Amino acid sequence: MRDLAKKRLQENIRQSLKYLVLVFNDFFILALIFLFGALMFWYAQAMKTMPESLWYYRPLVGILLWLPLLVGKLVTLLKPADLQFLLPEDENLASYLKPMLNYSLIVPTICLALMAGIIFPFATIKAKIEPLNYIFAVFAVFLTKILQLKVMECNLYFNRKFPILILNIIFLLLFGLGMFKPQSMILIAILLAAAVFIFVVKPQHAALFDWQYAVEQEEKRKNVVYSAFSMFTDVKERQTNIKRRKYLDFLLPKNLSSENPHKFLYRRSVLRNPENINLVFRMTAFAVLISWLVQNWVWALCLSCLVVFLTIYQLVPMVDEFDNNIMYRVYPIERTDRGLDLVSALAGILLAQWLIISISWLITLPINLHLFAAMGCLVVFSWGMLRLYLPAKVKKRK
Repeated sequence: MRDLAKKRLQENIRQSLKYLVLVFNDFFILALIFLFGALMFWYAQAMKTMPESLWYYRPLVGILLWLPLLVGKLVTLLKPADLQFLLPEDENLASYLKPMLNYSLIVPTICLALMAGIIFPFATIKAKIEPLNYIFAVFAVFLTKILQLKVMECNLYFNRKFPILILNIIFLLLFGLGMFKPQSMILIAILLAAAVFIFVVKPQHAALFDWQYAVEQEEKRKNVVYSAFSMFTDVKERQTNIKRRKYLDFLLPKNLSSENPHKFLYRRSVLRNPENINLVFRMTAFAVLISWLVQNWVWALCLSCLVVFLTIYQLVPMVDEFDNNIMYRVYPIERTDRGLDLVSALAGILLAQWLIISISWLITLPINLHLFAAMGCLVVFSWGMLRLYLPAKVKKRK
């Protein structure tokens, strides 16, 4: 079973690296550099004007350190076929799950190290937490993540399932309230180390493995990962579930007799395909976030233009979305101008994106003539990308 675990981990690493190369492309790296630079600039400026030793600083540090616990679930890499072929191996699953648990710690540990490094100046200078107590707090969070994964492992057996949400709330209260007295983090770290030791030495689960539950949990976990990858590239392993969103039906035409077939299909795809609508939502939220962080109209305009470009760039494959549909292929419609139909279908989406970004600017940035000029420049840039860049990209795909 250990050899099987190592083989599946190697396959998973190769698959992840294949998609990570596509995810961290030039455009995304550029966006990350801008975002991280904007965040660090805002952080440095805020540290200069921020008062010291306010009562909520210490619990805020505890809450921020708790956030990496939300990242990463137990990786099992179990497959539906294992329900038949590995069913007699219940007693040997401990050797299979041990390397899986170690692998599951990699991403949360990286996130915890980044979070701990970023908030270290705030914790030691503004919150007046001793460096030694802060190190013990970070170590306690790391032990908490191990304990969380062990609970997830216990839930895979025929035990009474302990809700991870309740466990996270308990840990949130523990670190939020415990940081009022940072010295207590030493005791908390010792208690957590003892709990982890007990779970490792004496597993708290029955002998029978709940295969159906374990496979379902792994499918949910992989779908989350594939959803993240699908924001940047096509993921053939991901199964897309198209569903109707009734609250968005008012955006579709009522009279289909006068509607262009391609416009209707593309508009319907944006509203009902989770990949497309989630892409628009996340990119818009990203633009609002970075505009709030930079607090400067020039940076907000540049970064928002980058977001608009990335949105259009990732929606270009929509033009070929129905090519493999047999009903679409046999339907007697003209396909030569479908690039212009895609432009018309996305015009309303980009208008809504520009409107949301502009409203966020009016709320978060100082209102002056420069801000209104930036709003005008953004709508002109969006129009240019939609009318010039998008048709050119569609033409190349023919």
